[in-house]
Amino acid sequence: MRLLYEDRSGSLHSRRPSSVGIVATVDAGPETVVDTRMDSERVIDRLVLGWFSKPFVRDALERAQAGPRWLWWLHLLGGFGWMVCLSGRTTYIEVGGALLWLTTLARLPWIWRALVVGLAHPLFLAIVVWTTWRSISLLWSPDPMAGLDRIDKIRFIWNIPFLLPLAPMLGPLVVGILVGSFYFNLAQVSHALSRAGLDWLPQWERKANRNSAWNEPVAAGISLCAVLGFHLSALLKGRRGWAALGGLGTLITLAAIVATGTRAAWIAAAFLIAIACVAAALRVRWTTKRAALAVVLAVVFLGAGGAVGWPVAAPRALEAREELRQVFQERDFSSYTGTRLLLMWWAVQAFADHPIGGTGEGGYQPWVLSNLEKRGIDPADRTHTGPHPHNTLLQPLANTGLIGLGLYVGVLLLMARVAWTARLHEHPYAAGAPWALLGLFVACMFEVMHMNTHILAMWFACMGLVVAGSIHYVVGQDDPVGGDVELKRTPE
Repeated sequence: MRLLYEDRSGSLHSRRPSSVGIVATVDAGPETVVDTRMDSERVIDRLVLGWFSKPFVRDALERAQAGPRWLWWLHLLGGFGWMVCLSGRTTYIEVGGALLWLTTLARLPWIWRALVVGLAHPLFLAIVVWTTWRSISLLWSPDPMAGLDRIDKIRFIWNIPFLLPLAPMLGPLVVGILVGSFYFNLAQVSHALSRAGLDWLPQWERKANRNSAWNEPVAAGISLCAVLGFHLSALLKGRRGWAALGGLGTLITLAAIVATGTRAAWIAAAFLIAIACVAAALRVRWTTKRAALAVVLAVVFLGAGGAVGWPVAAPRALEAREELRQVFQERDFSSYTGTRLLLMWWAVQAFADHPIGGTGEGGYQPWVLSNLEKRGIDPADRTHTGPHPHNTLLQPLANTGLIGLGLYVGVLLLMARVAWTARLHEHPYAAGAPWALLGLFVACMFEVMHMNTHILAMWFACMGLVVAGSIHYVVGQDDPVGGDVELKRTPE
């Protein structure tokens, strides 16, 4: 038996066995049977390219770089502008999206193949299937208009096909996110200085210890977790200038997250930092001196961070401790923390009442109000009757039942697999999209990712980046992936 590799042209040549699969030719009389052994890694890698072969996708990306050069630069500028606008007000997000739409349509004759690859990508299709079930659930929703309004926010799904033609330029696109984030940080500084006495600087109506500039504290804090993920990737993977920018950006973004007063974002940021420390530790060849230096640096950074950050974070942290005490000792759920815990529990109860299809999209809050009335409680006397349960997994469970949650989890798992490949991107910031998605997901254990416009726009932008990044990485490899090796009968 000899090992051969068969390419799309039909030629066979010797090849060293690899983890992506082998072709074994076995003499069998007048003809030779070429057998393909597809292992699990090759089956999973097919999820990266979707339904298309690697030559087709490579050709689609190459054609997407053709056309008038000035129009190509305009397209890149549209993508960059969209990324910058992610940190802006809702109006800016919509304008930024329209800018990318216009520049994408202007280059349609050259990029349509890449768009087709994006539209047929398994992750895109999985989101479409999930959204279809959410739309079907409107049939039994007590408030279908509210449900329709929430489904409408899924419109940012266009990031998946529209960012793919720009796959070779993911680094500059992510830099656009950083530019928008730094501009937002300047607005936070302006707000703080204006509150401190410089009245001529802009400030916004915010509670004490909730500095989120023009954005709402929750949306701002959670979106900044994605930015933190990009910076951590550059710090871990970059060299010299990129690593320095990643380190500086990490410190600035951590300070910005603390300033928002969003405790969900604090938890997510701490989680990302812990994961980054583990990843860094695994890459180091430890010696006694290096271990001692690491301990000293950890003590210094923790001490400096505590000295600077604790005065800002202390009120919110102490408030959280008191709210938890009220919940577990006094059974008082009237606080912010108590409200969220109660809303999460009610989501479980709503699921218990409607396990298969849920209450219907938009039906969670009507179910809560109806449940209170059944218990003889006036909803007007309660403050915890919000439109969602503040958890990105419990929301689809309550609204769309087991089917909806299963489809949503499928989207998340597929997204994770694609992101796992995207982490291999050569650009240190482009490789940070998986970190950004992880930060968003952890923070949204206390928020609903697919209901807030700012968070959802960032989420879909990061999904578009991981799809484009993973595809760009795979088509740049020499080894065959997915359908490049086939079962055929060839002459001896």
